[in-house]
Amino acid sequence: MRRGLKWTLWSTSTFVISGIVLNFYLNYFTIGYAMIGVLLLLISGWGYLVQAKNDVNMVMDQKERGSYQGIIEQYTR
Repeated sequence: MRRGLKWTLWSTSTFVISGIVLNFYLNYFTIGYAMIGVLLLLISGWGYLVQAKNDVNMVMDQKERGSYQGIIEQYTR
């Protein structure tokens, strides 16, 4: 899923950037500015996904560390 999501986000951002350039070239400024807003939403959504993944990994690492501490304390007493 990770590779598929990254590929989708990169291709979507490439299409949006090329659409922005094309719309400004053809003097469709309103659509160009709207696509800049779409690009900002895409970047913020990508950041949210990365932050959520980081939070999940942090919780999983904390759980794993806690289970190791229990095993260590059991054998050192």
